[in-house]
Amino acid sequence: MERSGNIPEYFISKRNIYVQIVFTTVFAYAFINIYEPFGASHWYAITRWQFLLYSGLLVLLGMVVVIVSRAIMYQINKVRPVSILQYSLMVAGEIIIMAAFFAFIEDYALDDSRSYVELWFIAIQNTALILLIPYLISWLYFAFQEKKIKLENLTFDYFRKPVIDFISFRDENAVMRLSLKRSDVLFLEASENYVLVHYRVRNEIKQYLLRNSLKKLEKEMKAHHILRCHRSYMVNIGQVKMMQKGKKGLELHLSGPENVVIQVSKTYEPVIIAELDRLPGSGRS
Repeated sequence: MERSGNIPEYFISKRNIYVQIVFTTVFAYAFINIYEPFGASHWYAITRWQFLLYSGLLVLLGMVVVIVSRAIMYQINKVRPVSILQYSLMVAGEIIIMAAFFAFIEDYALDDSRSYVELWFIAIQNTALILLIPYLISWLYFAFQEKKIKLENLTFDYFRKPVIDFISFRDENAVMRLSLKRSDVLFLEASENYVLVHYRVRNEIKQYLLRNSLKKLEKEMKAHHILRCHRSYMVNIGQVKMMQKGKKGLELHLSGPENVVIQVSKTYEPVIIAELDRLPGSGRS
């Protein structure tokens, strides 16, 4: 669940990180060759083709810094949400480190007469310009795409609900992979980088492997009364036929052709009990 002080998940999803890195690389290369912010072609006796080659190598060096930074950010996000402050510091770190590399090349490799501090200060300004423009464009694009997807979901749910209550299961890139009647969904189970959707087809229980995480599905599924009850499980509250205390704590017995029992962890017990209390005549014991 996103909090107000955290960066939205879609900003640092794996797909959007790839898109942003590629877009920033292309933009930086084009920007340097059109605008020539470091002025290298005027200071040194090089041809246009040499400038194209050297600027390309310079951009690739800078992108190594960005790739490392985004890999670290992606791993942090797996453990806990990345805050706006953390994100801002990571971007500032990218600019400062890249500028330090560029200033070093200019000072030592190209033997510039100015001091390293002066070169670094100028490089920070130019690097910030080169990075922040494509970052801003990509952020606006990602936000637009997310709003578009949410609008499509609302439209889809609005027009489908009068016919029958369906649940759409989307992967980590928001692409719909499976649509099921809510009454056929039993529970969701975490499986490394995937989610196993357990559902009923006539008198059989089947599974569908969806590339996503329970964490990302949690907020969306809440509207369908499919709630988190354990670190590894989400359960369709409408399919609970009995709740009882077991050896390891609270257990939920689900309706279906097989005796499916889902464990409830202490953390989620109050939420599950409160939700079940809203269902009249649930038959719990």
